Formats: sequence, structure tokens, C-alpha cells
Amino acid sequence: MADVLSGVASPSDVRALPEDALPGLCEALREAIITTCGRVGGHLGASLGAVELIVALHRVFHTPQDALLFDVGHQAYAHKLLTGRRDRMHTLRQADGIAPFLDPRESPHDALAAGHACTAISAALGLLSGRRQLGHSGHVVAVVGDGALTGGLSFEGLNNAGGSPLPLVVVLNDNQMSISANVGAIPALLRTRNARAFFESLGFTYLGPVDGHDLGALTRALREAKASSRPVVVHALTKKGRGFPPAEADEQTRGHAMGPYEWRDGKLVRSRGGRPTYSEAFAQVLGDALERDPRVVAVTPAMLEGSALTGLKARFPDRVHDVGIAEQHAVTFCAGLAAAGAKPVCVIYSTFLQRAYDQIVHDVCLPGLPVVFAVDRAGLVGADGATHQGAYDVSFLRPLPGLTQWAPMLGDDLAPMLATALQSEGPSVLRFPRGTLPDLPPELEHAEPEAPRSSPAASVGPRGLPPEMEPGAPRSSPASSVGPRGLPQAASPTESPGMPAPSSARSSAGSGLTTQATSPVPGARWLRRVPGSRLTLVTLGPLGLSALEAARSEPEWSVLDARRAWPLDEAALLEAAEGGHVVVAEEGTVRGGLGSAVLELYAASGLSPRVKLLGMPDVFLPHGDARVQRTQLGLDAAGLRRAGRALLEEESR
Repeated sequence: MADVLSGVASPSDVRALPEDALPGLCEALREAIITTCGRVGGHLGASLGAVELIVALHRVFHTPQDALLFDVGHQAYAHKLLTGRRDRMHTLRQADGIAPFLDPRESPHDALAAGHACTAISAALGLLSGRRQLGHSGHVVAVVGDGALTGGLSFEGLNNAGGSPLPLVVVLNDNQMSISANVGAIPALLRTRNARAFFESLGFTYLGPVDGHDLGALTRALREAKASSRPVVVHALTKKGRGFPPAEADEQTRGHAMGPYEWRDGKLVRSRGGRPTYSEAFAQVLGDALERDPRVVAVTPAMLEGSALTGLKARFPDRVHDVGIAEQHAVTFCAGLAAAGAKPVCVIYSTFLQRAYDQIVHDVCLPGLPVVFAVDRAGLVGADGATHQGAYDVSFLRPLPGLTQWAPMLGDDLAPMLATALQSEGPSVLRFPRGTLPDLPPELEHAEPEAPRSSPAASVGPRGLPPEMEPGAPRSSPASSVGPRGLPQAASPTESPGMPAPSSARSSAGSGLTTQATSPVPGARWLRRVPGSRLTLVTLGPLGLSALEAARSEPEWSVLDARRAWPLDEAALLEAAEGGHVVVAEEGTVRGGLGSAVLELYAASGLSPRVKLLGMPDVFLPHGDARVQRTQLGLDAAGLRRAGRALLEEESR
């Protein structure tokens, strides 16, 4: 069967094949997709289900003269294989390799880049309208998964397209799944006779439902759609994961992203890490909060699996809400919950939070509602690449009045930060990265727990912060809390202050995770505080561990974990400036991030230390290995050490 695929270098070769060769082509495509994902991982299930559909599309339409737009691209691996990328599919999602989603820079057969759902109909209508206005011919087809019909942007596009005279073709790939099973009324409606009435009432000609694995039926329907002079919906029923028994047997996601994996003795063996991820750790902490307080509610936009919430959904079915691919709705739904007196926690990827910015501003922050945003995948995301990098959440959230932004360094930070956020009277953010929980470095293994800065009874202000950390509160002198060795008075003189609880309190040895709620988190903490320090490394999130490693060989360097991107712990940061040299490192865009906030503070305070900002540059970072990218960006220990030494050397020139 692979021989059939080896002779296909472009869609014209697909159209040249005899009808009786097409089943073999489909089988070869599935074999290639399964093999590729087994080696390098990827979005397996949706692409397996769309094989016949894509072959039929390329038999009927002529790309790139005709434009195919795939919603997201999870379903488009067969399209990549048929459009000249077969020999490079082994590089899928790797640095300098085939992109995880669609990208016109990679192939002229990709009409438009897309990594977020629900965009295809609107983009396709705009593309068709622009082509007609400029006198260009050709058809435009939007291929959308039925999961996209849980999101509002798709309905905005349908509304506009149905009232347009343009012959837009919308192919609905109906497999009843987003990543997991679809939610809401529309997916249920699609499997009834009312589907025709629904689309026809919007102004579309409706063709279907068609068996999405019957090449003959698909080809006939697509040719009829191509001949239409008005907007058309072709409704194809497919099965996600088709042709790969382990995917078909996966009732939760139908093999959405199963690799890497391999076959051993006739069994599927998938590679799995042995340590919990930040997402799993947060879910555990959130579960404890749900257990303790019946007012706590979790909301996620179709990310139960990605954010490790499936277990919580089973435990708390009425308090864990999957609202579909509807980020705007998720945020405003949380606003309504908060207004009713509940304590909503919106668990959402950084890249998807971008899609609900107006709702964050208008519906949550403006009325000051106590919504907690658990921002998953903050920072570098690796193989998912430019469309999914969590680069901008700090910078686009920092200007919003009343919004506190927390960033845990360790798993042990999650419980106290969530508890602090849930006690707040206003909105809060907890941002945490993709990846497994880190080991505790030697400096922190036996550290004392952090002493509260005020009595617990009076420790929370209007924003959920200790009174001395509230914006506008008078700052105490940094020296007032420093003992003879430059450590806080409450800390042991032989240990670093402000560390997590001793390892005996952790639920997972060495993982840096405890689910015990503690007193509210005060502000920044010194990971290393050297009397007479010449330079301070200021970090946000897990980069504090890299900073500690960088400082081990530098006896005159201190390390400060900011813990909040906003509002700043001004007293700690002003103390950091006393040495005259500050390096601020964050896994987010440098423009408008923590480093920018620190510079603003120093300027307002009339201070002028030498400051170096490290973070994600002013480009859209591509897919690749996140660990390698951190090294390339100078965000590992060696890079932080180089930056600090270079800053000190500038003064001696």
C-alpha cells in the first residue's frame, strides 16, 4: 500500500489515480500517519478520521487555485502527506521540521495558518470575498470539525456567510468530538433530522448527512457543492481514530494525541513520564479546594484532558464545567458564577486566554469579580509551536487594574497561591508552565517554611494580599527585616529563607508538591540573599531554579523569586537594586512583562541600576524542543550566568 502513496507528490497525482486505487491510498495514508505519530507524537485521532474526506477534497478541488482552509489543522495530516511533504513528515513538530498545524509558508496548498479553533468559516468567507473583489476565480472550502460549532466565532461566520451571495463551501467533519466528546446542544442536534433545518434556516444549501468514509458518496456531494452558486454545507459523518484500534478504543479522546508509542508483542506501549506535571499538580490542589469549599467551581473551555481535569469532572460532575471551545463564554460564565457568590476557577491555556481578552477586561476586572484564572501552558510549549506559545499573558494582563498575577516556582507553591487567590475579593491569575514538576535543588531541600509577614487574622487586604503589599501601602525599610547575616529574622541563619515546607509535608517525595493550604502568600521571596550583593537575579516561576544554579559559583550574587508579575513586591525589588546590577528573567515576552514592570518601578523611584532583561524575543517562536529553546534564549543556568557576568563586566570597561 505504501507504493501507492510513494507515487503521490501533489494533489494532481491524486486526481490522476484510478478509482480502484483510492482505497489503497487511504490505507497507505493511515499507515503513514500512525507511523509518524508513533515516532514523534502528534494529533493522531482527528487525522485518521479525515483520510477519505481529504482524498475526496483533493479529487474534486484543485489546490492551490482552489483554497482549502482547515479549522485548527488537527485533521489535516493526510493533506500534508498529499501535498509534497511526505518525505519530511518524520520531522513533524520538531525544530526546523514540518509544522504542527497548517502554514502557507510551508506549502502553497495551505491557504491560511491556523492553530486555534473556530476560525475557518470567517477566514474562508473573507478569502472568497477578497478573491472575487480582485477578479480572481477559484473555490474556497472551509473544513471544520463539529467541535468548532461549540465556539461563537463559527456562528458569527455562519451568520455572515449564510446571508452572503458567495458560494462558500463549508465541509462539516462530524465525529462528535473536540479533543474529547462534544458538549452542548448543537452536537446533539447534528445527529438528528433537524440538522438540515438548522443550516437551511441560516441560508445554506444542506447536503448530507454523508458517510465520511465512503469515497464515492463524498465525491458526489463535493462535486454538487462545487457546482453551487450559493453557500453550501456538506455534512460528513466520520469516526475519529478510524483504522487504529487503540485510538478507536480510547473512549475519552479517540486517540487525539497518542504518541510517541510503539508496538511490543502485539501491544501498544506509550512513553510516559514518571513525574507529575504542573497541570496534574494544579488539578490535585484544585480538587482539594473543591473538597473543602462547596463554593469553588472549575470551568474549562474543552480542555478537561489537557489540563488534567477528567478525574475532577468524575468526582464533582456538577462543579466542573466543560463549556466547549468557547473561551469568551467560559470567562463571562465565570463572571456570572462569581457575581452569584461562587468561587470560579477558570482553567485555561495561556494561548487560549488571549481569545477572551475583552471578557477579562469588561466582565471580570471592571466589576472586580473574584475569578481565578489558572493559566496553563504559560511560557514555551515545545512541539505545538508559534500558535500555542504562552508568551503574552503577563504583558497583556499586567495593565488591568485589580488583577493579581501569581507564578509558582515549585509544586509546593500551588496550594498556598490558590488559597490566597480564592480568599481575594478581586480577580487573580496563577500562571504555570507545561512540563513536569522539578526536583528541589540542594539549597532548598531543608529550608524553613516562610514566616508570614503579618498575623493570619489580618493578612488579607482587598486584593487578597497582605496589607503591606497592597498597592499604595507604605513600604517598610528593607533593612528592618534583615538580620546580621542578611537573612530575614524569622529564618535560620544557615538556611535560605522563604522556602517551601520541609519535604515531610509533601505528598510526593522530591516532586515539590503539597496540597496543604497555608497562610496567604505575602510577596517575593529571597532564594539566596547575600549581604553586600553586587548582582541580583530576579525571576518569575520555575526560572528561579535556573537562577539558583547560575548563582552557585557566584558568591556575590543574590536570587529573588518575584512570585508575582503584578503588583510588584516593591520593597524586595528596591533592595535588589542596591547592588547596582539586576538581571530579570521570565518565560514570556520581554516587551511589557515583568522586566518592564521592574524598570518602571526603578524609574519612578529615581533609581538607575544596570538592568538586563531576558525572556522571549520579539518574534513568534516556532515549534521545537522547549529545553533547547530555553538554552538558545539564554534562559537556562548557563545563560543567566553569562548575562550576569556580562552586566558586571560592562561597569569595568
